[in-house]
Amino acid sequence: MLRESRHEASDLGTYTPAVHEAFIEADFYRILQPRKYLGLELSLETWAKVMVEVCRADPGAGWCLALGTGHMVPFIAHFSESVVAEVFEQHGRFIAPHSAAPRGKAVAVPGGYRVSGTWAYSSGVPYSTHAMLTAMTTGPDGELARIVVLLPRADFRILDDWGGGQLMALNASGSNSVLVEDVFVPQERTSPFTWLHDSYDGGDLGWQWTKNPMYFGYNGINYALTLACSQIGAAKGCLDLFEQIIRTKKRIHPPQVLRYLHPDSQRAWGQAAAMVDAAENIVYAAARKSLELNERAAAGDPPSLADYERLPNMVWTAVRLSYEAGELMFRSVGSSVARVGDPLQELFLALQMQRTQATDNADNATLAAAHAHFGVEAAGGFSEMITTRTNAEPGAVDMGGKA
Repeated sequence: MLRESRHEASDLGTYTPAVHEAFIEADFYRILQPRKYLGLELSLETWAKVMVEVCRADPGAGWCLALGTGHMVPFIAHFSESVVAEVFEQHGRFIAPHSAAPRGKAVAVPGGYRVSGTWAYSSGVPYSTHAMLTAMTTGPDGELARIVVLLPRADFRILDDWGGGQLMALNASGSNSVLVEDVFVPQERTSPFTWLHDSYDGGDLGWQWTKNPMYFGYNGINYALTLACSQIGAAKGCLDLFEQIIRTKKRIHPPQVLRYLHPDSQRAWGQAAAMVDAAENIVYAAARKSLELNERAAAGDPPSLADYERLPNMVWTAVRLSYEAGELMFRSVGSSVARVGDPLQELFLALQMQRTQATDNADNATLAAAHAHFGVEAAGGFSEMITTRTNAEPGAVDMGGKA
C-alpha cells in the first residue's frame, strides 16, 4: 500500500489519508504509548523495527510517521502525568513533531508564557494532535534559556510549504512549517529543554508514574533513531530492488548471463547486504542498550552522559553504512537507474537527503561522544550551536524538525 501510494504521498507532502487510517488500525501510533492510557507500551526496539519496515516501502512516509510517533518517549519523560492524562483523555493518542531549534520566543507572563514564532521542518505534523516546539525565553536571572512548549493542534497553524515535488526526495516527510501567533501556554505545558547533550539533567517524570525505564532520562537516542529508521529502511528497500534487477536482467557484455550469476553482481550484493544487515542490527542494539542504561538509572546507578552519548554515535555509524550501501548498489546496477522516477533511484536520493543535515550527522555524533568521554568542553557547546542555527537562512536549516 505504501509503495503504491508513494507518488501521491510525495505530491501531498505526507502519507495519504488511507494510509493514515491503516496506521490507526494497526496501532502504529500507540506503540510507545503507556498502557495506562490504552497504549501498547512496547519497546523502543520494537518501534524501530516497525518504522524501518515502513521506510523500506516509502522513506518519506516513514520519516513522517517516525517523527510523529517517536516523540512519545520524551513527551512522557519530561511532562507531568496530569498533562499526559489530559492529552490522552482528549485525543486518545499523541502525534507530535518536535522542532528542536528555538525558532520562536516565549515571553513569561503570569501563569505561563506567550509564544510566537515559525518553526520550519516540523516533520510529522500533518496528522499531529500536538506540537512540541523549542523557544527562547528569559529566565528570572536575565539569562537566555530554552524551553519546550506543548501546544494542541488548535493553537498552531500548519503552513502549506511542503510536498509537491519541491525536493529531490522525501517529499512525503510532512516537514511543514508551524506558525504560532501570540498563544498563551500554561506553565505546566512547558519543560526546560535539558534533554540532550551538554544540558542533560536526567529527567525522570515519566519513570515516576509508569515505572518503565524507557521513559527515563536522556533522549538523544530517541532523536537519532527517528531519523535513522528512514535511512536504514531506504537501504533495505534498495537491496530489495537491487536483487530484483540482478535476478531479471542480463549482463550487456559477455558472458551475457543473468547478473546474479556473475561475480561482479554477487560481490556487490554481498557487500551491500553486509552493510545493510550491520546497520540494521546496530540500530536495534542501540535501542536495547538505551533501555539497559535507563534500567541502571532507575535502580539508582545513573550512567554518565558519556555512556549515553555512545548510543547516538552507534546509530549515526549505522546511518553512514546505509549511505555507503545505497551508493554501492546505485553504481553497480547499470545506467537504467538514472532515469527519473526509477524506484531504486528514488531510494538512493532519499539516502542523500539526510546527509544535508548540519548537526544531526555522524561527524557531530562522534565529537559529542568524544567530548563526553574525555570530559572536553565543546567549543561553544551544543546549546550555543543549536541556538545559532535559529538565525540561519531557511534554505540552510536542516530537515526533520531537528536543530
